[in-house]
Amino acid sequence: MPGEELSQIFLDLRMMNIPSWNVINILHDDTFDRDSIGRVMRAISDKLPNRQLSLVSRSIFTLRHSTGRERKNSVKKVLDDFHVEQLGRCFLVIAAVDIVADVMEVAKSLKMVHPSSQWLYVITDTASQNMTNITSFVDLLAEGGNVAFMYNATDNDGFCEVKLTCYVKKLVRALSKALEYSLMNEMDMSKRVEKEDFEMMRLTKRERRQEILTNVRIHLSQSIFDSEAVCGRCPLWKFASSLTWGNFFSHDKNVAHLLDIGTWTLAFGVNLTDVIFPHIAHGFRGINLPITTYHNPPWQVISTSETGERSYEGLVFDVINHLSKKLNFTFTVITPELVNNPKLWNTSRFAKLGEKIKEMTMSTTRRVPRDVINLVREKRVLLGACAYTVNEYEKDMINFTVPIFVQTYSFLTSRPRQLSRALLFASPFTKETWACLAVSIIIMGPILYLIHKYSPYSTTASGLNSSWQCVWYVYGALLQQGGMYLPQSDSARMLIGVWWLIVMVVVATYSGSLVAFLTFPKMDASILTVEDLVARKDKITWGFPNDSFLELYLRNTDEEKYQILLSHASRHNDTEEESLVEGVKQGKHALIDWRSSLRFLMRKDLLLTGGCHFSLSADEFLDEPIAMIIPQDSPYLSVIDAELHRMQESGLMNKWISERMPMKDKCWEVPGSNQAVNKRKVNVADMQGIFFVLFMGVTLSFLFLFLELYWHRRKISKERKLIRPFVS
Repeated sequence: MPGEELSQIFLDLRMMNIPSWNVINILHDDTFDRDSIGRVMRAISDKLPNRQLSLVSRSIFTLRHSTGRERKNSVKKVLDDFHVEQLGRCFLVIAAVDIVADVMEVAKSLKMVHPSSQWLYVITDTASQNMTNITSFVDLLAEGGNVAFMYNATDNDGFCEVKLTCYVKKLVRALSKALEYSLMNEMDMSKRVEKEDFEMMRLTKRERRQEILTNVRIHLSQSIFDSEAVCGRCPLWKFASSLTWGNFFSHDKNVAHLLDIGTWTLAFGVNLTDVIFPHIAHGFRGINLPITTYHNPPWQVISTSETGERSYEGLVFDVINHLSKKLNFTFTVITPELVNNPKLWNTSRFAKLGEKIKEMTMSTTRRVPRDVINLVREKRVLLGACAYTVNEYEKDMINFTVPIFVQTYSFLTSRPRQLSRALLFASPFTKETWACLAVSIIIMGPILYLIHKYSPYSTTASGLNSSWQCVWYVYGALLQQGGMYLPQSDSARMLIGVWWLIVMVVVATYSGSLVAFLTFPKMDASILTVEDLVARKDKITWGFPNDSFLELYLRNTDEEKYQILLSHASRHNDTEEESLVEGVKQGKHALIDWRSSLRFLMRKDLLLTGGCHFSLSADEFLDEPIAMIIPQDSPYLSVIDAELHRMQESGLMNKWISERMPMKDKCWEVPGSNQAVNKRKVNVADMQGIFFVLFMGVTLSFLFLFLELYWHRRKISKERKLIRPFVS
């Protein structure tokens, strides 16, 4: 009966899964009696035959229907104490016109209306108060909100017949029309095709059932306002959805729109032409929104064709393009005057490689043009499509999305050089080992002499008659040269046998190690961590970009190594890049920056010189979050953040980085970690040490030769001075 149809409307909505809520908060005024609200609650939450429709959990709040300020304060008290996190963001308000206006105003002031919330207002007394035009609520709609209305549009002045026979006649008439249409189609098809083909082409039972039901629904929808079917027009409820997403940017003013999406009647039930919350289903509904950016490769790359048409690429626009598809909007890019002046792009880093190097440069995300910041701050654009380092100082004017990329800090040093191979022949043994061998030779000589001298079974051997001769004998055995005379006693032979065994082990060890040292050149120690860099503070300098995120972090940390890193660091600008690169190549300086920026420098140097002069440290000691900027208090921040989270979880961010960043090459290998040596030949540099020893040996031999000649002449001169007796 008229006035009792509200529970049936909600039951029909649930059967059609409109809306698909699992948690709902119901606010109703006290004009409803207990039985009426009880029927509505059962229609909302009772179990349905269709198991796919889940039960709805509900929370109920009653609003007092008073007058003036008292009514508004009552609404504010209920909503102000509302626990959104526990109770959810889906609201169903069933109330009179005046209370609905207060609820909308209070919810807007409390910022409870945003893209993540849903508000369905059921206005019960619009028909009785002749207020079926609800456009007055437009001014109370908030930007980015999801608000829909269901209001009573029954014509109380017209005749309304509510009898079962009226609806039965209407349904039977619609069924007969549908059967007639289906039968005519089948008869027409049987005349046009052969019997065998007709059996194959005719509708199945399921298809015929669906066709008949569809035709019944079409006939009922066409006869709702038929003047003869008065039962179809009583009662009548209408649905309206609000279009609020992006209106501020599309119309230069915050004006929402109401869209009539359907009706509910007793005969036809719910008949909707669109969804109740269009923004939940269709995002921005394909509207064009303004965004702003500036040229900053590889994040944002702005290029102009010969016809003057601009194209926008880069990592950020990979994100923007995907975001526009997911949120269903197109965009127009507004660029500040900075990008209109190409001279500002041509810094020293572009001087040698031309346009190609624009995609492979160091870039900054700490200094964004003020024009871009102003466009975002004044809410003239949806967002700033530019990579910007998240910082606390700008949060008073703008807001940041969740980080779309995270840049890690590392440092670039000169590639470890090969150490001098002048003393390569001595490398297999340490200094202690060589010292032990020398002492062993010196000690073994006298021991061999004593054993040989005092053994009763020893024979006279001219090569073992003095300690000096025994030392030379032991030294010759160490060089595997042996000697002309061997000891005859068993004690001396035992000592020599043990010494030969030691010589065999020493020579085999030395030979194997020498081959390894010849094959794999010994490199200088790499600087891989911050600790390694700080430990060499007296030998090498380092620096990082001026006014960087790293500098801010180092100023606020108490860790000792970072304090040393800051105190000894120099700050540099983009114009100093060439001198810094030369300093790094010479091994005098270390450059600290983003790991990606340092990789760009390595690739750039490889293209220019064809060689690898740098080593990238393995230590990534600091993360710098990079995000896009969005106006302060923008209602779309949560929606955009949710989509960005999905991009990160699906791996799209890593995919875009791998596509935009340069591929790995030979310069990115850690020196000494994977040095494959194929058919390496020993060169003069490898053998220079032994030739140096040969030169020293020849020089010393000549020196001793001169000493021997001098000593021999002196001896002869002394003998001539002696008076010897003459013996005949």
